[in-house]
Amino acid sequence: MDFEKIKQAAQDYKPAMVKFLRELIAAPGESSGEKAHAERILAEMQALGFDEACIDPQGNVIGFMGAGEKIIAFDGHIDTVGIGLRENWSFDPYEGYENDEEIGGRGGSDQLGGIV
Repeated sequence: MDFEKIKQAAQDYKPAMVKFLRELIAAPGESSGEKAHAERILAEMQALGFDEACIDPQGNVIGFMGAGEKIIAFDGHIDTVGIGLRENWSFDPYEGYENDEEIGGRGGSDQLGGIV
């Protein structure tokens, strides 16, 4: 396995992944109101060429790539808790922030970042 190639591929994906995460952070997605998150994730799966991608009747986003004897699954949630009192935030939780090491904003680390 060529780890340098993997590292380079990850770096090449970084701008698109940052954009995707920032778009998810910008959309409110409290429990039972995460439709915008689901639709954006579905659009990303389709743009990436998933073999199959859909939103089921319960609002779950499901995607499939490839075929074979082994299946790798990722399960995560796309809802967030509310922002509470806006004045308790030192930045706009839906605009978020970004520096060289982190991206912050509502749901960015739980679990929207993991979904990205």
